[in-house]
Amino acid sequence: MTSLDPQIRAVLDGIAAQPQPDTPPTLDQVRATARAGTIALSPPASEMASITDIRVPGPNGDVRCIVNRPTDDDELPVLLYFHEGGCVLFSADEFNPVCTNLAAEAECIVVNVDFRVAPEHPFPAPLDDSFAVYAWCLAHAGDFGGDAARVAVGGGSGGGYLAAALCLEAKAAGLPQPALQVLIYPQVDMADRSASMISVDAFVNESVIAGLVAAHVGDAVLDPRASPLRAADHGGLAPAFILAAGHDPLLDQGCAYRAILQRSGVPTEYSRYDGMIHAFFAFGGAVDAANDAVAEVASKLREAFAG
Repeated sequence: MTSLDPQIRAVLDGIAAQPQPDTPPTLDQVRATARAGTIALSPPASEMASITDIRVPGPNGDVRCIVNRPTDDDELPVLLYFHEGGCVLFSADEFNPVCTNLAAEAECIVVNVDFRVAPEHPFPAPLDDSFAVYAWCLAHAGDFGGDAARVAVGGGSGGGYLAAALCLEAKAAGLPQPALQVLIYPQVDMADRSASMISVDAFVNESVIAGLVAAHVGDAVLDPRASPLRAADHGGLAPAFILAAGHDPLLDQGCAYRAILQRSGVPTEYSRYDGMIHAFFAFGGAVDAANDAVAEVASKLREAFAG
């Protein structure tokens, strides 16, 4: 395994220097700390022609989405973005600076989906919300200047899970596949016991991930709707771009998903940032490689949207 990038090491040193609580933190405290850290490391937002909140009909009430529109042009391609946090932590707001960067660089509208999170809304609620937004967008992208024929999906970690699972849901429902599925260190196997999951302890580790999985999925770790890696058939899914971090417990499952997609005939590209840790994609305010990764994703999106 390669050494940590110096900028990542500085981020980890800064986290380690923070005062530690005397007692185990509550979920609200964990969420507040994670939110503050992400905001502190976020890149500057790109200027948008408009940033608006919309409400999309969902299976249990409306799903809030932040629509980032880089220009006033109509029929722009669309990326549905699902935020990180294991479907437990965060909201869409903390990741909107990254979404504006993607919108500006990929020249597309980025719809930042504020799906419900566990444990208040456990599996399959986050997936149900995400799929509802996708199905709605195929019919209504024109309502916010988007092109329904050019819709991609993507996200990091738990958001990468949602993007991957959404493609399987679309296949089962007979809906068109996205133009591209962007899977950023995706959590595609909730029962993962791979070497990287067991051995890597850099920012997140097996214990942290196990707690998030328990809150989100409970005993349904083998359900293919919770673990897309375990689906019976991956044929016919959208082309994939998988972005990995070298120091990430989820590294091996991302590699395994790449292999499964390729064996299933799905066009799949893979890019690994060796000195990076889980969640680095959103650290563009402190880590140059994060901005490089955003630029690479934007390039893949432009290629996919060009057909």
